[in-house]
Amino acid sequence: MSERRVLTLYPYLLHDSCWVFDDVRTGLKEEAFVLGMTEMISRVVEAKGIPDATQGFALTFADEPFGGYDAELQWLREDPCSGNWYAGTIAGKRMEGWLCPALLLYFEQAPRRIFVRCDPLPAGVNPIWNPQPGEQARRFVEAPPSTATRRRSP
Repeated sequence: MSERRVLTLYPYLLHDSCWVFDDVRTGLKEEAFVLGMTEMISRVVEAKGIPDATQGFALTFADEPFGGYDAELQWLREDPCSGNWYAGTIAGKRMEGWLCPALLLYFEQAPRRIFVRCDPLPAGVNPIWNPQPGEQARRFVEAPPSTATRRRSP
């Protein structure tokens, strides 16, 4: 990254199973953290005891260390289809996860390291963006449907 930037998103739990985020700046709506990333986020949120995190919390990240970061993710490899794989020690446990191509909306290229901090949702912040008529929302990865609402095969 050419200039030091610390970014913040406000994820929330969708379908009681998958962390997602909305970002009006990039037009992302319900962009899902999948393939290990939801598990990483849940582990940090639980370890820190963030109150009401399922309703939203602050996820601060950068490609350089910043004060109070909770985890450092190290780039492992580019996925043959798209996205990138990262690993790190999350609240004492080694974990891996995949970040989709939406990562490149925040960085010019996939960073070799990503530093992350989770904090309670600031007062007055609504993590859910409701696009107005004429506003376009997009998504790279959709959250899987809730296991509670899936129909079982006979």
